[in-house]
Amino acid sequence: MSAEFTLRPPPSEVVRRDWRLPLVAAGVWAAALAGLYGSAVTGLLTVVGCIVLAAFGIGRREGVAAAVATVAFGAVLGAGVTTAHVAARDHPGLAALTAEEAHGEAELVLHTVPKPMLKRPDMVTATARLRSFRADDAVVDGNWQVLLVASGGEWAGLSSGQRLTVPAVLREAEPGRLTAAIVSARGPPGLDGEPALPHRFAAHVRERLAEAVGAVPQPEAGLIPALAVGDTSLMDPELAADFRTTGLVHLVVVSGYHLSLLVGAVLAVAVACRAGPRARVVAGAVAAGVIVVVAGPQPSVLRAAVMAGMTLLALAAGRPRAAMPALATAVLLVVLVDPDMAAQAGFALSVAACVGLLLLAFRWAKPLEHRGWPQGVALAVTIPVATQVAVTPLLVGLGSGVSLVSVPVNLLAALVAAPVVVLSVGAAAAAAVWVPAGEVAAQLAAFPARWLIWLARTGAEVPGALLPVPGGLWWGIGSALVLALVIGLLHMRRFRRAVLAVLLAAGLGAVPACLFSGGAPSGWVVTMCDVGQGDALVLPAEDGAIVVDVGPDPEPVDACLESLGVDRVALLVLSHFHIDHTAGIGGVMDGREVAAILAPPPGEARYGYDLVEERAGAVPVLEAVPGEVFVFGDTRLEVLGPPADPLSGTRSDPNNNSVALRAEIAGTSVLLAGDVELEGQRALLDRRAALDVDVLKVPHHGSSFQVPAFLEAADPAVALVGVGAGNEYGHPDPGPLGLLEEEGALVFRTDEDGPITVSRSGGGLEVRTGG
Repeated sequence: MSAEFTLRPPPSEVVRRDWRLPLVAAGVWAAALAGLYGSAVTGLLTVVGCIVLAAFGIGRREGVAAAVATVAFGAVLGAGVTTAHVAARDHPGLAALTAEEAHGEAELVLHTVPKPMLKRPDMVTATARLRSFRADDAVVDGNWQVLLVASGGEWAGLSSGQRLTVPAVLREAEPGRLTAAIVSARGPPGLDGEPALPHRFAAHVRERLAEAVGAVPQPEAGLIPALAVGDTSLMDPELAADFRTTGLVHLVVVSGYHLSLLVGAVLAVAVACRAGPRARVVAGAVAAGVIVVVAGPQPSVLRAAVMAGMTLLALAAGRPRAAMPALATAVLLVVLVDPDMAAQAGFALSVAACVGLLLLAFRWAKPLEHRGWPQGVALAVTIPVATQVAVTPLLVGLGSGVSLVSVPVNLLAALVAAPVVVLSVGAAAAAAVWVPAGEVAAQLAAFPARWLIWLARTGAEVPGALLPVPGGLWWGIGSALVLALVIGLLHMRRFRRAVLAVLLAAGLGAVPACLFSGGAPSGWVVTMCDVGQGDALVLPAEDGAIVVDVGPDPEPVDACLESLGVDRVALLVLSHFHIDHTAGIGGVMDGREVAAILAPPPGEARYGYDLVEERAGAVPVLEAVPGEVFVFGDTRLEVLGPPADPLSGTRSDPNNNSVALRAEIAGTSVLLAGDVELEGQRALLDRRAALDVDVLKVPHHGSSFQVPAFLEAADPAVALVGVGAGNEYGHPDPGPLGLLEEEGALVFRTDEDGPITVSRSGGGLEVRTGG
């Protein structure tokens, strides 16, 4: 009698086999990302260099040399494919037209559905393929990836795949992407035929779902399409912000979570119907394909779809799934098909979350299972922790802030996440066939959706829910190293208890820090909040604070007011109605008492005015009158502008008619002049306004539109510039800042210094930056 045994390979062989594909994928991704910032020539040099590097590892089966050669092999693939795309992107004819900002007619095919811009909801953007551009003296034909920017209600109903022609201006795109140009529409689109059948099907499902959720009250009606197909167009902007703050945003972006639920449900039905392996694979593939078509080519969708495809192929072959190689293959294929994905934050966050799930969540769940925890409960705890750890370095690097409530909120959201997603998708499927059936499914989905809404809103209201952290590459790398060190120590038994004790103590210490920390420093004069490309300033008042402008987004100004302990706004001043000064109004008004709003006439900036009018409700809106004085305890405000007869015919009338204020806070003077430009500054000089101050809020984000005599008349000790990092306007201009520094002013900028607080200390001024 004999027996046959199959020997398993040693662990080293398993590890090497499992990690070969991830190393290739890492090489592909790194080379593609580097290639996007270069040219075709630098790309070819990279290919040659990687071939030489890979040659040194030929024949090596293990060790550092083999790993480097494997990465270099992937880099050859990534650099080669990216170089071909970059050569097409940098077409000399198109580059010449973008350099001169040529006017003409663009023939486009929409790649994505036009969506409102976050900071300019009156405008829409979409990715598209530029087929041709006809200027007066030149014509170029090709197939370039471009970014379309347009305004007007006629763009709202368009779907992906639509061919169109539009009068437009070509502008240069930001580096580091495959986007060859920015196409700024200068009129309504002329439609050319209908989109292809898949695009018409996606538009049909979205339209029917939007009709079906009409039977559900808001905000549930806006959340259901987001949960079903990632369509956030109907979602309340403040609720969307709360989902980002609390780390629930992954539920409203179609991702691997959605595909795993839906493909799993389809496979379960197929099994129940006794379908064979091939029929199950076909059913799962059809379900995944439908989701991709309807949700659109989002980074997380494409990554999840390729992973699902790999899983289905493994199922068809009758082989067990290898999760990490499947993820690596998904990254490899997606980046090789579209190298632009290598530079998209959404794709990186999606992959990082999967890596955390595969490498950490299941491993961390094992000790809990050994202590008697059910597997589902253990994974419910470890999955949000592991994914948060994995994405934190990226969030830090992107400057997005880190949610301190993400883990508990996601843990509680897990109670309803699966059923609400399935019901929302069911509402979309039912509505596509018969709208009344979709209405019933939407009403069923609304019940668990309310739990998610409550979690998002409650979590976002927790003091310190979103921890602002310095952004940038080095901060991201530093946070990754710290997290890697902590995880490494946790896996060493001798250090585990000590590290857990430190983490527990830090967590317990954060509770009172979140609840009781904050508040303005002694002698507080003014704080310039870091709200990106926009303005928001806070001054003390006797029974609250004075807020001047609110920035482009609600979250940053809300966090700034929380850090200062502001519960009541005695006066909200809106210098003018441009979006970068008004769109964050919800961050001031929600949860706070606002006594009154001071603003100029709306002028041309109607969208910002309508937004403020809608949010103001019963709060009185006062018109700024020159010479008017407001007194709040030790703070005195004098209105210097706009003039009684508003300026007209200037480069920007709304800017030049900004509310200009001189504030006196316990003997310290501050000049807040909104965005006044040349004409507005000259008008203040002509009226002999009291411009000599201790602190100057530099007008219009430090742009070049400054009158030197105005800056010299202000003669501040401290100059504050509210500006966003890497903004497309080139703010601030070095000329005005250099003039201020020559006059002896200390210049501080929010893009470099973060939030800036000026306080009176002894006989001088003290400036604190970074929070």
